[in-house]
Amino acid sequence: MIIKKLLITGSSGYIGSCLNTYLKKRYKVYLLDLVKPKEFNKINLKNFFKCDLKNSKKLDKILQKIKPDLVIHLAAKSTVNEKIKKKNYISNNLVATRNLVNSMNRHNINKIIFSSTAAVYDKNKKRINENFKLRPISNYGKSKLQAEETIMKNNRLNYVILRFFNVSGCLKKPMIGEFHNPETHLIPISVFKSIKENDINIFGDDYKTKDGTCVRDYVHIKDICIAIEKSKNYLKKNRSTILNIGGGHGVSNKSVIKNLEKILNKNVRVNYLKKRKGDQAVLVCNITKAKNLINWRPKNSRIFNILKDEIMWSQFLIKQKINRKYSSVQK
Repeated sequence: MIIKKLLITGSSGYIGSCLNTYLKKRYKVYLLDLVKPKEFNKINLKNFFKCDLKNSKKLDKILQKIKPDLVIHLAAKSTVNEKIKKKNYISNNLVATRNLVNSMNRHNINKIIFSSTAAVYDKNKKRINENFKLRPISNYGKSKLQAEETIMKNNRLNYVILRFFNVSGCLKKPMIGEFHNPETHLIPISVFKSIKENDINIFGDDYKTKDGTCVRDYVHIKDICIAIEKSKNYLKKNRSTILNIGGGHGVSNKSVIKNLEKILNKNVRVNYLKKRKGDQAVLVCNITKAKNLINWRPKNSRIFNILKDEIMWSQFLIKQKINRKYSSVQK
């Protein structure tokens, strides 16, 4: 089956905006989100549908109209902040996914790529593969796992579930990157504060790691887009599967700062605070299955490259006088 018409849910978000830019010259791409894209994304609104996935009637009308060959389901509330109540996650992530799947069934659309998360896994010091124990700690992770199960239990769907690790970086032509407001991720916060000569807060320097700080797995947004397209190609002829999508190697918080200092050629001021309850010391994925199954490799995901691109993106926002808040509670 030829897959040419794509529907991206959550199209106004970080991954959705970048993915649309990456795919739109080769496919007919339709966009669906609860909010319009940011003005600086320069997205043609002709193929954009404003819709809450919990609105079944409106969703049915959209799917009936466009009849996509494949749905790329990115829409979700994505913060792991536990101040957000469990019922909000269930409403936004699980109920939305159920509605989408049911509507796809009604309109005989049977292919879906779902963006899941590393947050579905139990704590583990080893490189996490797809068969590791699933025991999400955060409500975000729990809702994502429930959404995965909703898709897997539907025997009319052929799916690829992608468990993303720490997505970072930007696309350059046109310039599109991460824009959360407030921003809570370590890399964009560290880059912005380094440019502005502000102190950076890092939680914990007494973990049982080589340098005492948390180790995380970072993957460039371009590699995410490539993984999604390769998953689309896989779905033409193959059965459903689940894949980890990450850089496949760990980077400590101190290493992030050292690389940032090297690129900017200046010292960065860091405050090491008390580590937070629930933060894992190491979270790194095994990407062997993705390499073998969809012939994917994270060619852009070295931390030096990610930071250089994030600096370009941050400078672009500053030049355009686009303001965003930066939380002191990064993750």
